[in-house]
Amino acid sequence: MARRAPVDSLLRFVSRIMPPPLPVLPAGTRWLCRRKDLMLLVVEHPPQSRSLQVSGGKKGEQDYHAYRLAFPYIIYLLTFYRGDFEEMKMFYRTSPLISLEDTLYHTNLPNVRGEPGHYGSQRVCLRYRPEMLEGVPLCEAVPALIEFFWSTGFNQDIAGSAFERASMRDRRIGSFLSWEVATQEDPLFPLKVDWEPAERTLGGLWAECLKLHGETDQPVKTADEVADILYRLPVGY
Repeated sequence: MARRAPVDSLLRFVSRIMPPPLPVLPAGTRWLCRRKDLMLLVVEHPPQSRSLQVSGGKKGEQDYHAYRLAFPYIIYLLTFYRGDFEEMKMFYRTSPLISLEDTLYHTNLPNVRGEPGHYGSQRVCLRYRPEMLEGVPLCEAVPALIEFFWSTGFNQDIAGSAFERASMRDRRIGSFLSWEVATQEDPLFPLKVDWEPAERTLGGLWAECLKLHGETDQPVKTADEVADILYRLPVGY
């Protein structure tokens, strides 16, 4: 059965399901993609040294020790759904991002999930969703979330963590003490480490994210798809 609708009603409906205008983006943003209620933001940090509090035990054991550690390029992938923060993943690079097909590498942090090939691989542990994100503009919320992650104590809660996998690849990152010593000798040594390829790309991760939420990145291209929108248009809209 044919369905008719005024053009202005159709446009209002389409505008409602389309993403809103872009917000002011955080420093270091390399890519942003959105589809309906889903948004993926990619932030890149250059090589740097950070002070971490690390424990050799589980959460709650107060044996934390401070280490000054060097890192390569760090890629953060932050997912938001219906305006709410959903998860953050991390990857390494030994050079800046140039394309969506660039190789991403596994990290070596104990608070990051290992399991190559699993959708949750490289997801960081944030313990809970910080209240600092509620009602805060994206350009402020994302840096705050990243710093929150680095300020939390790193422990051995995650079995098969990214640290366990990476510690066997290079003696300089075999332990936190050796990592700190290597940092003192050469703060840029992480750019020369043979990191484990993640075998995933930004484009592929976005496609996985869309599939997980029942979406697709394909635009409306045919009259049949326009007709489908017409049939989904609420009566009296």
